[in-house]
Amino acid sequence: MNQPGNPDAAEGEQVTAGPLLLTFLVALPYPCPLPHGAVITKMLPGTVGGLDGMEMRPFAGGPVLSSAAQERPFVSLKFWQLRERQSEGSLHLAALTQVCAEITGKPLPEEDLADGAVDGYRTVVEMVTIQGADRLDPQEEVLRETFARCFDVLTDVSSMARLVLPHSNPVAAPEQIAVALWLARTVVGSYADGAMGVMPLTPPSSPLADTLDEDQLTRLDVHLQRLWDGSPLELAMERATEARRAFRRDGDYRNAVVQAAMFAEIVLTSTLSLMLWEEQLEAPSVEQAVAVFDFSRGGLASRVKTEYAPRLGGDWNRTLPGPVHDWTHAVAALRNRVVHRGYRPTYQETEDALAAADALLDFIKTRLAQRVARYPRTALLTLGDPGLRRLGGWARASAYLEDPQQVPDLWFAEFTAWREAVDARLT
Repeated sequence: MNQPGNPDAAEGEQVTAGPLLLTFLVALPYPCPLPHGAVITKMLPGTVGGLDGMEMRPFAGGPVLSSAAQERPFVSLKFWQLRERQSEGSLHLAALTQVCAEITGKPLPEEDLADGAVDGYRTVVEMVTIQGADRLDPQEEVLRETFARCFDVLTDVSSMARLVLPHSNPVAAPEQIAVALWLARTVVGSYADGAMGVMPLTPPSSPLADTLDEDQLTRLDVHLQRLWDGSPLELAMERATEARRAFRRDGDYRNAVVQAAMFAEIVLTSTLSLMLWEEQLEAPSVEQAVAVFDFSRGGLASRVKTEYAPRLGGDWNRTLPGPVHDWTHAVAALRNRVVHRGYRPTYQETEDALAAADALLDFIKTRLAQRVARYPRTALLTLGDPGLRRLGGWARASAYLEDPQQVPDLWFAEFTAWREAVDARLT
């Protein structure tokens, strides 16, 4: 799972006396170049009740927050750079438990790191925040929310550190973390009197367990032949796969949204292109398509307003609830904020964008199945036999294929040549 998971049962009694300091320990898969012991704190808006002017010391033995920061919520990060064995593994539990032992005062047995056994350094981040006593239940939800709050700050630090010391490592994201340790203590208490537990996050990548079976190899061959023949749909699905990878594996929400937007735009543009190509078969021409795709007359949003409903039917009104509305707001508008303002989407916004892009494709497929009589080639090239059998329209499509003059194996090549002629005119 990508969001913080269910924590294991806590050790000891749940701490509930007054506000709590919640600490999360995460081992980053890529080093973060802050020096060992560096502390960065971000003050958050609002106040935390029940502190009564008490000094706030996020880290044991560390500095007290300034008087201006007292009674305010905060996130404070401390960076640990630890030696790590080559055989540590993707969970990095030894590094996590080493820091846990340091901050709880319960030392672990010393380990002998022989020469040659150390691969490098592992960055462990101690993330501390405060949670008011009025918002401590349910525990699972509180841990999810506070973990996300802390990781937002860690992502900011990771991102901005690349501006100071450029490197190629990805920005830190929760999806890169396999497991976190959490600890809770009162403001005046110690970790020894608090609670702790394990929070599973994203399962680590495992070695290749499966290979393609015969049916999957056949599907691979179909996709390859369609791609090599000039199918734009394979290129669209490639962007959809990249969006899911960026979201689920890397936690790169910006890239996921941009890839989802590309996927939706390729689907929209290729569907309209195929229909325009099919419309001019009896009198070959590129003039109509050149006029439609001329950006001086408007972009994709303008085409969605005018070109699709007359051909495909259905509701293409972007102001009414439905797939086109959701694409407009959850995908296209969000993509514009990312690209033009550098906006960092939230987890939920990214998930909604991917779902809206998928729903738009399903909507277009359904409309094409209803328009087989008018656009048999477009429907066959987009949906194929299985899609038309599932959505309806296969009877009309199969009747069209009975015409000996139809050679489906040549359609994509013919379409590609026509589309290249259109592009040449546009440029």
